[in-house]
Amino acid sequence: MILGILIFLSRLTMFKDIDMNDYNLEYELQRSYFLYDCLFEEISFVLEDRPKKNTKIYPPPIESQFIIYKKSDNGISEEICLDELIFYIHTEVADEIQSIKAEELKKANKSHYKPDKTLKPMYIFNNMFKDIDTIRKTVENMKIIIKYDKNINKNEKTDEGKPLMKIILTKPIDKI
Repeated sequence: MILGILIFLSRLTMFKDIDMNDYNLEYELQRSYFLYDCLFEEISFVLEDRPKKNTKIYPPPIESQFIIYKKSDNGISEEICLDELIFYIHTEVADEIQSIKAEELKKANKSHYKPDKTLKPMYIFNNMFKDIDTIRKTVENMKIIIKYDKNINKNEKTDEGKPLMKIILTKPIDKI
């Protein structure tokens, strides 16, 4: 029952406050902003200074690495890889979108139906990110945004205007 409530709540917030006038999706970086904004509640993208992998130098040099975090059911963010993000989009997000589309279809069969204009971002997301290579390219381009847009992670605030507290679980250095 709780899982159903979480999915329902996620359905309400994933595309909430997405104004398609904020994006020119003909540009690849704008698609990255759109993906970032749609996934904002569940997924975060950051650059972190970490020891360089696969080096014979000790101690390993530090480099900026692009890291993806997914908020788990208990609210703690855990690091995920790009393949896990793709899996999330193509399973959980796709299922939510399919469910909403089915609900809309039921409503459309009734008289006096008016399409929900707030669902436009969902339909655009669904069409834009149904291809794995598109997701890969969009996330790869997001590295540019995270690196150069200094305001991208500063907009993360709660409804009360307080900054979100992030708890991040990372792997011990010897396992990187």
